[in-house]
Amino acid sequence: MRLIIEARMADEDSDTVHDGDGVLAVVERRDCSLAHLGLTLAEGRSLLAKVQAGLVSKQVEWWFSGQTHCRRCGAALSHKDSRSTVLRTVYGKVTVKSPRLWSCACQQTARAPRHVVHPLSKALTNRTTPELEYLQAEWAAHLPYRQATAMLNEVLPLDKCISFSGTRNRIHALGKKLDADIERDIAKLPQAGADGQVRKSSHVTSVSVDSAWLRHCDSGGGLGLRHVNIFAGRAMFKDGPPKVYAYVHKEVTSAAARLDQFLSRNGVVTDERVTVISDDAGEFEKAVQGSQLARNRILDWFHIAMKFQAAQRSVFGSKMIDPMERQSVEAEITHAKWLVWHGKGGKAVQRIKALDGRLLMREGYEFSTLWWNLNTVSCYLRNNAHTLVNYGARHRKGLPISSSIAESAVNQVISHRMAKKRQMRWSDEGAQYMAQVRAAVLNREFSPRRILSLEMAASHHRKCIGVAPPRRYRTPNKSDPATIP
Repeated sequence: MRLIIEARMADEDSDTVHDGDGVLAVVERRDCSLAHLGLTLAEGRSLLAKVQAGLVSKQVEWWFSGQTHCRRCGAALSHKDSRSTVLRTVYGKVTVKSPRLWSCACQQTARAPRHVVHPLSKALTNRTTPELEYLQAEWAAHLPYRQATAMLNEVLPLDKCISFSGTRNRIHALGKKLDADIERDIAKLPQAGADGQVRKSSHVTSVSVDSAWLRHCDSGGGLGLRHVNIFAGRAMFKDGPPKVYAYVHKEVTSAAARLDQFLSRNGVVTDERVTVISDDAGEFEKAVQGSQLARNRILDWFHIAMKFQAAQRSVFGSKMIDPMERQSVEAEITHAKWLVWHGKGGKAVQRIKALDGRLLMREGYEFSTLWWNLNTVSCYLRNNAHTLVNYGARHRKGLPISSSIAESAVNQVISHRMAKKRQMRWSDEGAQYMAQVRAAVLNREFSPRRILSLEMAASHHRKCIGVAPPRRYRTPNKSDPATIP
């Protein structure tokens, strides 16, 4: 059997069918076996590439037919020459004709002589379609650049259309635009209400934040140049899936502003406050203190329980405690732990101090692991006394008490793509841009329409501040002057 695929195009107004370029593809199946059902991958890619080339060429031709006359006086514009423009699409690279015209004589003045008009280049400032940009960013957000490019080339007719370095540059460009969009939102944030008029957020139950470290691409220099400190957070909602956000600490001007922008975008208004759960890192406390939408910070229960667990385990390895006495010492530590669980951190510290004073009578106790762990617990609780709450009551109400949701956000946003099982090194800027793209992809806020909106916002911003758009490099033609003398 033989399948012949032809192309025909019709006008919208008259419904007139025009013959296309004839036969696009001929698919032959000589035998009657079922070994090869349907189109193969190579046949499908070839067919899609031909259809895309024909469609894009006709679209550009029909569009250009409406650009050959002056919009002011309606006179026909003089043709100067014709060049070619390369467009990168999801179904391959398409080369189209791009004529250049002379400007109309009605627009000529003493200060502004006639010049060359390039309508297609002016209309298509970006030679890559949003769908291709979206696919590159979507796949590169989950896979390494080289692997994502190879897989896209495998399933789509993108031969010599994209490269792994181009995919990396695409991530950087989109991440920069997302970062600029966040900064614009921060500039538009309204002032929060007074403390006496605030209420608990009815949409966001809590936010948890955590941090991770990535190896820096610059192996030299001091310790500050060897790692990238990146933060990730997750918000839990009453009636929707959780959402994440991430940023590199050195690449943002204010961590509190980033937190406020994330909360404001997800429905928290100026007279509402949200609880933040984190460990005892000082960066988190500064972010909450400077935030207008965060009510307070809660020390997560996971880190508290791990410190008590380390103290309980060191009891069995202590040589100065008799086997018969170990059970009572462990019970004292457990009682102190449950005092913290019920929001009585002060009583827990007193109980640990009393146990420590009783054990100080033993010889060599101050050099033991148990002494170290008990002092670590008491100092940890004393330094974070203002962030301790009644964890039991929150747990019974179904409210989160641990930063495990933030640790899972770190694994989801950062570790799976940028650290775990991948020997990667990152710069602060590259990690920042990847984090923005990956958070947008995981939040399902990334689409070709979002890319178009980012392009329009960036173009509008350049016009407002008076910056010209970036120009593509083109070899000048000295024998082809741009104006008529």
